[in-house]
Amino acid sequence: MYFLRFRILILLVVLWIAGVSPGNAGASEEDQTLSLFSGENQPLVSTGRTPRPVSSIAENVTVVTAEQIALLNAHTLADVLNTVPGIQLEHNRTPGSFTDFYIQGAMSGQSHLLVLIDGIQQNNFIQGMADPGLIPVQQIERIEIVKGAASAAWGPALGGVVNVITKQPDGERAFGGSASASIGEHFTTNPKGEVSGVVGRLGYYLSGGNLHSDGLLPNNGINQNNGYLKLTYDLATRGNLTFGASIRDSSQGIEEAWIPSWQITAHDNRNATFGYSFLTLIQPLADRLTLEMTARGSYRDEETFWGELATGGVKPDEITPQRESAWGGGAKLSWGDSLTGVVTGIDYDHNDVHKQHTTFYSDPPVVDLFDRTLDRFGVYSNGAFSLGRLTILPGIRFDHTGVGSDTVSYTMGATFRLTEKTVLRGYGARGYGLPLLNFPHGPQKVWTAQAGIESSDIPYLWLKGTLFYNYTWDIQADPNQDILAKQTKQGFEVEARTVAWHGFTLTGGYTYIDAWDRDTHERLPLIPKHGAKLALQYDDSRLGLRGIVTGNYVWWNSPPEKQGKYNTILWDLHLTQRLPFGGTLEPELFFSVHNLFNSDQYSNGILYRNAPRWLEGGVRWRF
Repeated sequence: MYFLRFRILILLVVLWIAGVSPGNAGASEEDQTLSLFSGENQPLVSTGRTPRPVSSIAENVTVVTAEQIALLNAHTLADVLNTVPGIQLEHNRTPGSFTDFYIQGAMSGQSHLLVLIDGIQQNNFIQGMADPGLIPVQQIERIEIVKGAASAAWGPALGGVVNVITKQPDGERAFGGSASASIGEHFTTNPKGEVSGVVGRLGYYLSGGNLHSDGLLPNNGINQNNGYLKLTYDLATRGNLTFGASIRDSSQGIEEAWIPSWQITAHDNRNATFGYSFLTLIQPLADRLTLEMTARGSYRDEETFWGELATGGVKPDEITPQRESAWGGGAKLSWGDSLTGVVTGIDYDHNDVHKQHTTFYSDPPVVDLFDRTLDRFGVYSNGAFSLGRLTILPGIRFDHTGVGSDTVSYTMGATFRLTEKTVLRGYGARGYGLPLLNFPHGPQKVWTAQAGIESSDIPYLWLKGTLFYNYTWDIQADPNQDILAKQTKQGFEVEARTVAWHGFTLTGGYTYIDAWDRDTHERLPLIPKHGAKLALQYDDSRLGLRGIVTGNYVWWNSPPEKQGKYNTILWDLHLTQRLPFGGTLEPELFFSVHNLFNSDQYSNGILYRNAPRWLEGGVRWRF
C-alpha cells in the first residue's frame, strides 16, 4: 500500500508541475529557462572529448555549475551528487565521510563508474572506486555527469562518467577571489578560500581549505586538508599552456556499530593522501584544427584499519596499507566546430599498485602481499555530423587494458530537433570496465541503449525523459568469490523544471530501475528500485536572498538483516543572504538544516545510518 501511495505522490507532483502557471513572471525568466535550445546560448558539454551543445548530445547528461554548488552550501562532491536525479549515495552521514554511489544502478565500487578531475582518474585500482566524500568542491567550475556507457570516449566507463572541470583563472582582473568559513554541530567546520587573476600572459588560480568534524555519528569524524593550483600561459603562437596540481589528505572514521551476527562492535578508520599534477598544451594548427597534448601523474597512499572495540581500547582485525602511482599522457587532434567535427586521440597510462593485507584473526597474523604493474593505452575517434535538424554521433575506441583481453568500444548516437524547443536523442553503445585487480579475469562488458526526449515546448515548463537498458556480463558478482555474472539493469528516468514564478522554481526527478541476475532471474539486492529528487528554489536579487529545499527518496531493496528503511524522504534546507554593505566586499551569510525532519533512511541500518538532523552556518566573502 505504501508504494502505491508513493507512486501516486510522484504522479501528483509531476501533474502539479505540469499545471504550474507563472502568473506575472517576466519574459526574461522564461527565456532564461528555455535558453537550453537557443543556439549560441546553449551550454557546451565535453562528453565526446570535445565541447558540443547539449542539444547535440546523444547521452543522458546532467550538468551542475559552480553557482548551483554554492546554493547547496556543499562541502564535497558527495553533497552535490546526492541531489542529482538517477544518482544515489550508499551512505549519507558526516560531510567528508566514506561513501559509494550509484548511477542508474551502476556502482562505483565495482569499477563501473569513472570519476575524472582535470581528465585524471580518481578511482583506485584495488577496489575500482572513487570516494566523492574526499573531493572538495570550491575549485569546481562544473560537473558533467554521463548516465550510461561512455567507453568510446573515456575508456573504462561501463556505467557512466562523473567529469569534474576545475575553475580557470579570472581573466577580468589581476587579483580577486573569495573566502568562507562555516561551523556546525559536533564541531563541523569548513574554512576555505581561493584567489585568481591574470597578469600579462600568466593566469593563476589557487584554492585551499580544511574540512573537520568530530562526527555526527560514532567514529564518523573527518579531518581533511586540500590545496589546488592552476597556472595558464598564453603563447605567442596563439596556443596555451596549463599546469595544474592538487593535494588532498584525510583521516576518516568509517564506522562504529554493533554487529549482531559477529557479536562485535566494529570500529574502522582510514587515512589517505592523494595528489596529482598535469601539464597541457593546446595549439591551433590551422582554422578549425587544434592539437592538444597532456602529461599527467598521480599518487595515492592510504591505510584502512578494521577493528573492534574491546576492553582497554580498540583491537585490530585487519590492516591494509595501499599505495598506487600513475604517470602517462595523451594527445588529441580536433577538427571542426561544436556542431560538426571529429576528435581523434591516444591515451597512455602506467600504473604501479602495492597492497599489504594483514589479518590478525590467526596467530601469528597472516600477511598477504599484492603487487601489480599495468601499462594501458587507448586509441579513439569520436565525431559529430549535423545535417539540418539531425546530428549523427559515432565513436570507436580500442583499448589495451593490461588486464587480460584487449577490448573495442563503440557507440552510435543521434539527436533530432523535432521543434525549436524539443530534441529527440538516443544511442547504442558497447563499453567496458576494468576488473578489480585481484580478480583473475579480464574486463567487464556492457551493451547499453537509451532513448529520450527533452522539451520546453509546454509553456513555462522543461521536461526530460529517458528509457535505458544495460546488459552487463563478465561481472564480478561477489568481491570474495571467483564468479562471473550476467546482469540486466533497465528502467526510465523523468525530470521536470518550471520557470521562475515570483522567484520560486520547482524541479523534480524520478528514476525506476529493474535490476536482475540473468542466470538466477533474481532481483539484485542493494540496487535502488525507486529514487526521487525534489527541489524548491527561491531567488530574489533585490533582497539578496536565495534558498533551496531538497528532498531525496530511495527504495534500496536491501536484505532484511541490514534493517533498511524506505518510508521517509530526507529534506535539507539551505539559505543564503547577501548583506547590503556595498563596496568591494560582497559578504553573504549562509545557513543549512540537514535532515530537516530528523528522518531515518538508509540501506544498511547496522553499519551505516544516515546522520540525524544537524545545523550549520557561516559567512562568505567575494572580493
